Amino acid sequence: MRNLFIILLTFTSLFSANAQGVLNKDNTSIDGRDINTVTTAVPFLMIAPDSRSGGMGDVGVATTPDASSQHWNAAKYSFAKNELGFSVSYTPWLRALIPDINLAYMSGYKKLDDKQSVSASLLYFSIGDITFTNEQGQTMGQFSPNEFAIDAAYSRLFGDNISGAITLRYINSNLTGGIEVGGAVSHPGQSVAADVASYYQKDVILSGKESKVAFGINFSNIGAKISYTENADKDFIPMNLRLGGALTTELDDYNSIMITGDLNKLLVPTPPVYSETE
Repeated sequence: MRNLFIILLTFTSLFSANAQGVLNKDNTSIDGRDINTVTTAVPFLMIAPDSRSGGMGDVGVATTPDASSQHWNAAKYSFAKNELGFSVSYTPWLRALIPDINLAYMSGYKKLDDKQSVSASLLYFSIGDITFTNEQGQTMGQFSPNEFAIDAAYSRLFGDNISGAITLRYINSNLTGGIEVGGAVSHPGQSVAADVASYYQKDVILSGKESKVAFGINFSNIGAKISYTENADKDFIPMNLRLGGALTTELDDYNSIMITGDLNKLLVPTPPVYSETE
């Protein structure tokens, strides 16, 4: 249960839309402010799977195309220099806290012609071994929760400088292994979602240097809610709007420098707050 507690605590801190605070029993912070945290199911979909974007602070919607662009903006594949690309990454996530949480990612693309590309990816998140107990502390079983998402995308150039893409996604989240939760039999949560993205890039001359300016937008995880039991309320998946820009300047034949930034907006409703009379 220690693993599960740390996981839930970490996910809440990573994907909350409000400031952190210590809650009293009436759902207020110690300084009296109301706390209304926005949470979603399957937050692993928002974790940066590749080392390049992870090392740059989780930016990627407007960076130059690479084999891992599926996660950030599939429309970038239309501007890829190579006709074929493939990427594999593995991350021992939060290894300093828990030894057995891992994130694996595989992605690849193929250019059909000068304007069209297809791509696919697999994102797999293993949460490690967890021992489940009931309210009396009795062991109910042990399970290794895991989640994964399978994507397929199509991208196309709409002109010399702009492209668009649509991604279809299947999501499977098995957190309990069928163990009874709150008197109800649980099952893996499943959902389908889509991404709609666009990418713009243009060659410019900056201080006599060949440069490239780029902009990207991605509406990701547009899809159905997810549930783990038949009688439970369904939870939103992390639908997100990501906007970004990038400026890349060639220093010489072997080196370049990029300045980039992303803006994110989680498109999930804030839970309603009811007064004592409601």
